[in-house]
Amino acid sequence: MIRKVENTEEDILALQKLAKRTFYDTFAHENSEEDMKAYLDTAYDFDVLKSELECETSRCYFYMDGNRPVGYIKVNWGTSQTEPDYPDALEVQRIYTLKECHGHGVGAALMEHAISVAREMKKPMMWLGVEEQNRRAYHFYQKYGFEKVGTHVFMLGDDEQHDCVLVRKIED
Repeated sequence: MIRKVENTEEDILALQKLAKRTFYDTFAHENSEEDMKAYLDTAYDFDVLKSELECETSRCYFYMDGNRPVGYIKVNWGTSQTEPDYPDALEVQRIYTLKECHGHGVGAALMEHAISVAREMKKPMMWLGVEEQNRRAYHFYQKYGFEKVGTHVFMLGDDEQHDCVLVRKIED
């Protein structure tokens, strides 16, 4: 089941725990502990997450396994997008699942939900950034019709990284 992450202390703490764990599990093997710590402490700070949930131009959704969130997605539009290049698009800023849930349809359900949100909002396209070396994620996005159109900078602590920018048109 997918449900909106609410702006409550309980949901923010659950999102913080899930976000830190999934990001760490995905990227710790290729980044320094210092850069990982700096990113996790900044991007997933309680007040930062609270502010994101209060924002009128972004939403977060949990994928729930019973009462336990095992995945989440964050979408942005308008001025909340992390790049200005696609002002009429819906950005998938974050989509992560617990490692033990990979291959169980959690990511697919979250992506299908984001596509339905884009359609409801009448967005002509979606876009996202993905680390090219993250082959599993890259192939997942290709399966949903995303195609590479360029790169953008992603700062992980003090490390400047270059991610692929992928776009997908939304059909009615």
